[in-house]
Amino acid sequence: MEEPTRERILSAAWQVARERGSVDFTLAEVATLARVSRQALYLHFDNRAGLLLEMARRIDHTSGFVGRIAATRKRAALPAFRQVLRLWYEHLGEILPVALALEAAAITADEGAKAYEDRMQAWHETLRMSIEALADAGQLRPEWTVDQATDWAWARTQPTSYACLVRQRLWSVKAVTDRTIGSIVSDLTTDRREQATRAGRG
Repeated sequence: MEEPTRERILSAAWQVARERGSVDFTLAEVATLARVSRQALYLHFDNRAGLLLEMARRIDHTSGFVGRIAATRKRAALPAFRQVLRLWYEHLGEILPVALALEAAAITADEGAKAYEDRMQAWHETLRMSIEALADAGQLRPEWTVDQATDWAWARTQPTSYACLVRQRLWSVKAVTDRTIGSIVSDLTTDRREQATRAGRG
């Protein structure tokens, strides 16, 4: 069964972006790959910025990332937080070329800026939900507010940081994932022994 026209266009845009590691493509190229007319493309997307935004949102769903993140909410706060971070790094491995291209577009105020900002804000909100759960469970260190902890974890998990270690310094994906998660969890959370010590002092 053939994909609906809108989905074919989004699939084509993602294919071009991923293969090139760039979002520097034209709507005409996407229309050709999707086997639709430019007129049909414009019926679904007003401009390239709108196409890039919907393309970036769609991959979070079609990859299963959104569903896997939702499933973590059934777990206890700390294991859920660790799993959310691990899922992010798995997802980042899949989307990295496009994520970096969109980030570059954001830096230069190109049409991809809105798509990058939208997706990174969505990631920020995902982290915030997990960190609020930690706070509710009494596992967020008292020196952190939820806002500060969210910003800290968000800054530590930027695609550029991942790319610097994996691509430039040739760290393994596992090393980056494990060490970053361990560091963030250590920075933000208390373990059970520490909680017991604090309770004893109270």
